[in-house]
Amino acid sequence: MFYKNILKTKQTDKKQYKFNLFQDGIVDKDDSIAKSGSTKICYNFNFDSGALSSSYGFTELASPTTSTDTENETQVSIRGSEVKSIWKLKWYDFNTDSNNYYLFYYNDEGYVCYDNLYGVRLATYVVPNTFTTVPYAAYYRTGQQDTLLLSGDGDDLVIITGSGVQRNEDAPKIVSCCSHYGRLFAITSSERGTLVYSDNTDILTFTDELCQNLDFSDERGDLNKIISFNDYLYIFRDYGITEVSIYGLDQEFAVSHLYFSNSYIYPNTIAVCGDEIIFLDSSGLKVFNGSSVKELDCPLCDKIKLFRQQYAYAEYFDGKYFMACKVDFQDENVIGCENYADGYLNNTLLIYDIAKETCEVVRGVDIKMLLTLPSPYKTKLVACFNNEFKGKIGQLTIDGKIFGNNLEKYWQSAFTDLGESGTLKKIKSFIVKSENPCSIKIESDLCTKTFDIGGKETSEMIYANVTGHVFRVSIFCTLQSSISNLVLNVEAPK
Repeated sequence: MFYKNILKTKQTDKKQYKFNLFQDGIVDKDDSIAKSGSTKICYNFNFDSGALSSSYGFTELASPTTSTDTENETQVSIRGSEVKSIWKLKWYDFNTDSNNYYLFYYNDEGYVCYDNLYGVRLATYVVPNTFTTVPYAAYYRTGQQDTLLLSGDGDDLVIITGSGVQRNEDAPKIVSCCSHYGRLFAITSSERGTLVYSDNTDILTFTDELCQNLDFSDERGDLNKIISFNDYLYIFRDYGITEVSIYGLDQEFAVSHLYFSNSYIYPNTIAVCGDEIIFLDSSGLKVFNGSSVKELDCPLCDKIKLFRQQYAYAEYFDGKYFMACKVDFQDENVIGCENYADGYLNNTLLIYDIAKETCEVVRGVDIKMLLTLPSPYKTKLVACFNNEFKGKIGQLTIDGKIFGNNLEKYWQSAFTDLGESGTLKKIKSFIVKSENPCSIKIESDLCTKTFDIGGKETSEMIYANVTGHVFRVSIFCTLQSSISNLVLNVEAPK
């Protein structure tokens, strides 16, 4: 009698895992608790639409020559070979009953230059000055006019309004100032531990002799920035925030020390963002609501804290907090400005979306300073730069390019066991939609494979055959991108 020889085979489950949680942004969680397909590292990609597309970039600043036609723009020419600082000024012209918007900058020739952003620019205008270094800049409103104040070594206090340029040779050097409840408050470069104030709000006659002082010689350190916010005066210091308010009919001051920290507050990162103030200190990103400070959940902060951020600079624009800083990405990649032989001061633009509480990262650009140029016609975020692009002023774009140069884009998932710990699995294939060429790498604890995707308008299936217990997926792209619908087809034993 003959019996059939039945060959026993392993039975497997076939499952699909969506790996396109791009819209959640970068997730700062340990791999063991992160969702399969969540983002561990991402730079130079935008994920607002749910797909990976090109992130922010910069191109040469251009502006309309008239406020009646804001679509046609001409490039703003820059004088000198280096832009050292950028400022702005809005002033009201009583003769024409209209606002005028100007961009100012200080260059390597020692000139304070300016251009009309909504007028014919026949030549770059220059404010006469004798500053020997980049001056302090402060904004102040006197009468019905906004004023740009410049002060520093080599010159007097320079007062710029729509009416022209004036000087106050007796005024102290002003680091930060504002008008609050009919008084002028200021921080001066010679008395950084003291708040000076005067009932005389005329900046043209402002002198030390007319000032009174509030001394803040305590462990919170120097005074760096004054902000009039929510009906109070807030003073940001090296290690804390102090509130000053007018108390009672006798105009006495009430002083409250609201916040003290052992972490240094970087002054140029302090930005009013709607009804909050966001800043960076040496322990991470913080948000101040007028009464208390809390830490923002920013997945990049651990890498930001590895450096002193003395060159960090931030600005509020379009509902987001933009901050130029230096980041140690702790990888072998070298992107954009990181290739400079002489090094870089900043290599990252961090974008924190306040409403969504997500972070986007632009890596490879060395930004010196950011500035929002608001107007009823067209609001822009502009920047000046260190190193290669130091002679330019750039405006923010969404094409992922730095003055025409594509930045390498990168996305990486967390390691995942796909919900089946300790089980040997095989990624048989994956589906992806990529409109342009990109590379996708699949790593496991046993092997690594990289797949070049040609790019098409429809989804395509790629055979992978990657075996392992845990997996990680990475995406590389240089050109304009739109990558979505990433799905892994997995086989695992029953």
